[in-house]
Amino acid sequence: MTSIISSSLVLRGTLGRRARLRSGELLLRSGREVRRIPVAAIERVEVRGLRGRTLVVVLTGQEPDAARTHRFASLRPTAVKRFATVLQEALPMRDTAELALSGPSLVRVEALERPGLPAVRWDVAVVVAFFLVLAALLITRSWTGAVLWPLVPTLVGAGVSLTELGWKPVREGWILAVRGITVDGRRENSGSVDAGDSDASYVYLFTDAEGAMRAYRGTNGGRDEEEILYDPRNPGVNQLRRRNAAQFAIGLVLLVVLVLPLLGGGVALGLSILADLFGFVPVTVF
Repeated sequence: MTSIISSSLVLRGTLGRRARLRSGELLLRSGREVRRIPVAAIERVEVRGLRGRTLVVVLTGQEPDAARTHRFASLRPTAVKRFATVLQEALPMRDTAELALSGPSLVRVEALERPGLPAVRWDVAVVVAFFLVLAALLITRSWTGAVLWPLVPTLVGAGVSLTELGWKPVREGWILAVRGITVDGRRENSGSVDAGDSDASYVYLFTDAEGAMRAYRGTNGGRDEEEILYDPRNPGVNQLRRRNAAQFAIGLVLLVVLVLPLLGGGVALGLSILADLFGFVPVTVF
């Protein structure tokens, strides 16, 4: 007879060890391994030690008691007693023949994978680095650098935020210009195709080269029929043919006129302040 009882109790032991009862198994977890002891392999459960802080599990079999005994120490005697009671209640009724079966042979030991290095939280790292530099500027009385330092993340952050706005039309415009296919599209009223069209100013339906029905959704349009340029590898990338060059140019201007100056100015200002902090060159406003 095998018990399938489980319990929500977790017995916390010394050195980070834990004991759980899951699906008919007593799980004894240490830092590097999990010892799986089937409830059917347990002969009895005892509480020993000073103030009852040690859970003792004795397995079935003819081996000496020392070879069949597992101990689990905890600093919480009340938790030990409660866990021992739950575990004892989970033991099945067995006859003499079952008690003679070798319990240690049923125990499985599984090695745990050692955790790798935690992932770096770059947002936290950037914030910490910002305040460390600011503190260093204040300690060294680099007042000009301390005043200008908050401008660095402002300029760089604005440049990064605008990068996607400019890069998307440039990338898609280039793809459509290089490998795009032109087809005729028919205008549909916004919201007539699916619920996602409610935010689109114009919706044009077109059939791609494979015969599948596609849709252009965007703010450009107005005519009853338009030529649609789409990417055969990714039909979701599409644009009105007459607007593709303009969208590409707008994105390129945004990158050149706004993004690059913001990013370049922020990086240059930051390097200038750091150079002044470490005594290379005095900080200058440009």
